[in-house]
Amino acid sequence: GALILTGETTNPHIIDAIIKTLSNNGNKLVDSIIILPDTLLNNKYSGLVSLSVINIRKRPDHRAEMVSQVVLGTPVRILKNQSGWLMVQTPDHYLGWTESSAVESMTTAAMAEWKRSDRVITVINSGWIYSSPSESGITGDFVSGCILEKEGESSAFTKVRLPDGREGYINSRSVMDFNTWRRDVRCTGDNIVRSASAFTGLPSLWGGSSSKGFDCSGFSQTVYYLNGIILLRDASLQELHGMKVDISQGYGLLKPGDLLFFGTKEDSKLHVTHVAVYKGDSEFIHSSGRVMISSLDSTRSNYSGYRKHFLLSAKRIIGADDDPGIGHIRTHPWY
Repeated sequence: GALILTGETTNPHIIDAIIKTLSNNGNKLVDSIIILPDTLLNNKYSGLVSLSVINIRKRPDHRAEMVSQVVLGTPVRILKNQSGWLMVQTPDHYLGWTESSAVESMTTAAMAEWKRSDRVITVINSGWIYSSPSESGITGDFVSGCILEKEGESSAFTKVRLPDGREGYINSRSVMDFNTWRRDVRCTGDNIVRSASAFTGLPSLWGGSSSKGFDCSGFSQTVYYLNGIILLRDASLQELHGMKVDISQGYGLLKPGDLLFFGTKEDSKLHVTHVAVYKGDSEFIHSSGRVMISSLDSTRSNYSGYRKHFLLSAKRIIGADDDPGIGHIRTHPWY
């Protein structure tokens, strides 16, 4: 005569709400919902990405759609382990599956030790991690925003340690002390545009969110991450946050770094399909085939009438500090 509640969630408050609602209707309940990660079965539910870029898929299958990427040294939460695949949650709360060999699982104590360690963050688009400071041999590669433990310095190179224990050397001009960067990075319009412009010409990639290839929202998310801000993963989610900028009478209120959202509108409901970073003077930077600069001004050679026709809204991220959909690496507990 009881209702048995089954399923999985990362949020215990959801369980409380379900139980409260059903109990108010006079139901007898048996709670069999699992809260992930199941810390009783696995004490290594924290992890660090151990490759320059890992692919996140919708299902634990190589044929499944790639929905995102995560870069080297990013902390993740391991929710499930299934036949060589891990279900992980990223710092922006995104969920998906990746191969278990791509993530170094850790105990809570080991993760705390990593957070106390000397770390560096990569500040150029891509490069090599060499086996020696003479640039002979390759340990691996890196992209923008990778985080590595610092082991020391040798000549013009920084000795680093990857999450899986491999060691190598990176040109010191390619990295910056992570804690210094996290403390001093400033998310300004000029800095956002500078970061976005540095990727011009790189290819588009569905599900891509690294300098090996971007989709539109992976591009905006990466640009803001490099300036200390964590946005939600998808364009439709990004559009829900930030401060609204009125573009009904033109584009004069837009500022560099604002996000432009494109798509369709039906019955007052927005269907967002694309996002771009506003550069200024009618121009915006976005990933569409490749990372490019387009314009809303019909007199410009880079005018995109298609994008202008489908422009829906604009949001300002800079200054929206109390928005729950906008995080700060400076205060994020996982870093």
